[in-house]
Amino acid sequence: MKIARTVTVSRNVTSYCDRNIFDDGVASIWQGSNVFDYVFPVFSMQIAISSFFTSAAHWLLEPLGQTSFISKMIGGIMVGPSFFGRTELFSSKIFIPNSLYIFDNCQYFGSMFFLFLIGVKTDLGMLQRSGKKAWFIGLFCFICPLFLNLSASKMVEKSIKLDNKLDGYIHNFAALMSLSSFHAVVAFLNDLQLLSSELGRIAMSASMISGVISWTFAFVSFTVITSLRSDKPHAFIWIILACCLMFLCIVFVLRPIMFWIIRNTPNDKNVKEGYVFSVFLMVLLSSFVGEVLGSHFLLGPIVLGLAVPTGPPLGSAIEEKLEFFVKFILLPTFVISAGLQVNIFSLDVTDFIILEFIAVVSFFGKLLGTMLPALYCRMSYQDAFLLGLIMNVQGILDIESWSWAMGLTLINKRIYSSLVLSMVIVSGTISPTVKVLYNPSRRYIAYKRRTIQNCKRNVEFRILACVYQDENVPTILDVLEASHPTAYSPICIYMLHLIQLQGRASPLLVAHKKKGSFKSTGGGSQYFNPSSRIINAFKFYEKQQAGGTVTVNSFTAISPYTTMHDDICSIALERRTSLIILPFHHHPDFSSTLHLPTSVRKVNQNVLKRAPCSIGILVDRGSSKRAQVSCNIMDDIKKPSYQVAVIFLGGADDREALSYGARMGEDSNVKLTVFRFSICQEKSNLTPDDDSLSNNECIEEFLRYNVGLENIVYREEEVKDSVEIVTVITSIEYSFDLLIVGKDHDRNSSEVLQALEDWNEFPELGVIGDMLASADSRCKGSILVVQQQPSGDLILDSPKYHFGELA
Repeated sequence: MKIARTVTVSRNVTSYCDRNIFDDGVASIWQGSNVFDYVFPVFSMQIAISSFFTSAAHWLLEPLGQTSFISKMIGGIMVGPSFFGRTELFSSKIFIPNSLYIFDNCQYFGSMFFLFLIGVKTDLGMLQRSGKKAWFIGLFCFICPLFLNLSASKMVEKSIKLDNKLDGYIHNFAALMSLSSFHAVVAFLNDLQLLSSELGRIAMSASMISGVISWTFAFVSFTVITSLRSDKPHAFIWIILACCLMFLCIVFVLRPIMFWIIRNTPNDKNVKEGYVFSVFLMVLLSSFVGEVLGSHFLLGPIVLGLAVPTGPPLGSAIEEKLEFFVKFILLPTFVISAGLQVNIFSLDVTDFIILEFIAVVSFFGKLLGTMLPALYCRMSYQDAFLLGLIMNVQGILDIESWSWAMGLTLINKRIYSSLVLSMVIVSGTISPTVKVLYNPSRRYIAYKRRTIQNCKRNVEFRILACVYQDENVPTILDVLEASHPTAYSPICIYMLHLIQLQGRASPLLVAHKKKGSFKSTGGGSQYFNPSSRIINAFKFYEKQQAGGTVTVNSFTAISPYTTMHDDICSIALERRTSLIILPFHHHPDFSSTLHLPTSVRKVNQNVLKRAPCSIGILVDRGSSKRAQVSCNIMDDIKKPSYQVAVIFLGGADDREALSYGARMGEDSNVKLTVFRFSICQEKSNLTPDDDSLSNNECIEEFLRYNVGLENIVYREEEVKDSVEIVTVITSIEYSFDLLIVGKDHDRNSSEVLQALEDWNEFPELGVIGDMLASADSRCKGSILVVQQQPSGDLILDSPKYHFGELA
């Protein structure tokens, strides 16, 4: 099937239906054919160019702080008539108007499934959970720019004589610029890794409220205009009633079907392919019904997406099937289609300046509409300003509304081009600004020392125990039980179950009630079913401790890996914990399907950089005392002796490790052995420093408090080099249930161990920790690698804080 070379704006079906799509001719250069005269080769080139330009633009602009959507939009504009679209190859061979019919249909499917996917990820429960602050900000963020925009457009209309190209459209431009969308804000926060930050949570709640108001306003306005142009009387009422009927059908017919699918899917099984396919048919059907009823073909899929229960199993299954294909194949076609409508050279300079003036007014309107209620709710000036910038972000839903308005002739093509360019300029400026000015890690800096070494003996010892999966629980409980909770020094445990964000857009942090154990339910609680066994195990451990010496508070955090460390650090800061226990990402005896090891490792590394207290990475070598016991059951038999060793070479981390070991040694049921390695000074050209004096004081204090105790053994090992250190550790590594070692060491020890750093596979464990955790090690016990919290002054002096972002 060949393409007619006449350039026309019409994209109707007739010219294609009149031709035989199964043409006998073959698009082959060996037969003298021009491949650009055939539909399929041209369509393939259009898809390839769309994916290439959007991906290339994102790859080039991401280091500059640009979000993925703005980068792709810039790539789309580059393909359009503003740049490469002016070349002969693009304008007369690939993106000629008569060839865009199939391409346009592809981008319609792209926008339809993309917005459906947005709805699947959106948790409407955020509207109920939003506080007064979010409601005030969301409401004013819509009212303030709408009022200022219409006032500015009215002022411009009265003071400046507008030509026919702008007259009659300027008010519509002003109203469209005041709209905002939830997805644009979520995509922006996700790209900047701010979803789990305090500012990000407020922005999501406020943008959902302003987005619902904006799109209700836009839908009603467009429906009124459509009905007024209809020949049938009372068309508006019939359209509204028909749409309400469609909404009721989705809520009371299709949504119960989805819950039936969830109930018929076992917890450990994936949703059947047929069920997912039936949901996709619902999307197509709802889009068809919405278009027939006179609204918009996107309205049904958006509402249907909101009706899908968030999270696994159904929400995550839909996301898994759609995410990649829609994001990298269909969405680029939408972006390119939008870019093809933008022609910079068709814009009149005077008209563009007038429209940009209203765009600036809209920007300050949203900024003021966000800042004023935020400041009234006692937010800081910087956070209020940054929140105002975030609320100005626009995205795909805004472009769809502008396309809808252009279809209703509320704006022309030049106004549309100005809207898209304004969005690119404003959103493209906001993203690097927010990235530079806002660093969520700065709030984790604790000027008060929150370490085990600084924790007084007669106060509550607070530990944040992080759990990625069920297999982490037995080893963590072993360590907690050895931590010697007493009435004089009780232990408060904050258990945080970390779950990867799937099937929803917004992260979630759930604080479980203390009374009773957690019970999983059907329906929409699938996200928390994996937490039930873990929570019950910790609750049972709490009940087994006499006299209330242990208190357990359970949390579940659902967030992407890129921001999971924010949940950990936030709870540690708010609950004033002295230690965070993180499971090591690798376990020799099992592999997890819930978490990717590389992603877990990145989370641990981020926590090590940002934590407001000391951190312990727990390496499970598979010999837990509870390894043969269910997570929900614990033995009532008297505990066997727990063999603990502390390897002390010197340094802040080793002093922290010794402090934790000394606390464990207070329990007569724990057999503690401390190995202090002393480097022969005559064999070293290093001189004692302040760190060495601190090491000696720490050892002296340990011996003073523990002298004469039968369950504590202190041994000094004098070594000359790293070989002797490795020899000693190798001889003892298999004799203990738990080995505690510092991550980094003092200057003397680090110089001696420098030869081993080339063999260090996991730097987050340090040299000794990595050696014990390696596959060649004979160690069968668990390993706790401790990093002491650095002082606030030391963190602020680091160069990585001088530029507003933590490396």
